[in-house]
This record gives sequence, C-alpha cells and structure tokens, in this order.
Amino acid sequence: MNGVDFVRGDGARSEADLESIYSELRKLAGFHLARRTPHPSLQPTLLVNETWLRLSRQPWKSRSYFLAVASNAMRNVLVDYVRARLAQKRGRAWMHINIETAGEQEGMTFSLVQVLEVHEALERLAKLDARKARVVEMRFFGGMEFEEIAEALNISLITAKRDWQFSRAWLYDTLTA
Repeated sequence: MNGVDFVRGDGARSEADLESIYSELRKLAGFHLARRTPHPSLQPTLLVNETWLRLSRQPWKSRSYFLAVASNAMRNVLVDYVRARLAQKRGRAWMHINIETAGEQEGMTFSLVQVLEVHEALERLAKLDARKARVVEMRFFGGMEFEEIAEALNISLITAKRDWQFSRAWLYDTLTA
C-alpha cells in the first residue's frame, strides 16, 4: 500500500488504489489461511470478498488504519464462517494453539473451532481492557507489526509491546483453563 492515497479530496478511489487495496487484502487473507488447518470451502477469494463488502464504504486515513480495520473485519468474517460451519454440526477438529508464537507466521496453525475460541476470549479481554484486545486483534488476526499497531492506536511502541505481552499471557491462561 505504499504511496496509496487512502482518502482523496473528493472521497473517490482510483482503479490503481482499489487494486492496491485488494492486493493488501489478499496478503492478509493468505496470512490468515496459511496459519490454520486447511478447509476446502474457505478460500482466500471468499475471505477477501466478504471483507471487502464490509470495508468498501469506509474512508481510510493511512495504511496502518486500514490494516487495523481490515483485521477486525477479517476476524469477523472468519468468526461468522466458523459459527455457520459449527451450526451445521460439522466435525470439530481440535488442535493446540501455541500462544507463545501467536502473531508469528512460522509454525502456527489453528482449526476453525480455535478461531471461535480466540474470538470469545478476546471479547472477554475487551471487557477488561479494550486497547489490549485491539493489540491482540491487530497482531494475531492482522499480522501487523508493533510499529503499525502503535500508529493505528496512537500509543507508544513500548506500550504496544507490553500490551501484547500481557494479553498473550492472559489468553494463554484463559484458553488453557
């Protein structure tokens, strides 16, 4: 998204802007789908298109703001997908989530059920501390770097890192209880 004019004076987006935004969403979808166990009916294009429908009418101030909003939208798309699949009484494949490497791309996979478990845990964390829940959402679901998180939330880099450390420990305790 380097050099993309997120909000032009007239509020319109050029075709190049839209292609760049769609490309960024594809990367984010690939990040999400590469970290979980394969599911044949959930493809990157489906995830991107559903996310795009939720984002298309919103103005974006910057790349980090866009990634923060897209992380939230993609998380909600995944949660809605999981809920629909579980409502159909499909099989529930359980795997261990390693919170120690959550937010890191290498070696971490999780099942559809775990997406829902993390979402529900984040909802509980948000009631205790909304900012810490947003940090986890951006890092875990959005794959954002700490610098981007700090910019999007208008906090210092060290605060973003501390919030991540606290939240990771809190989630570990919550998910393993």
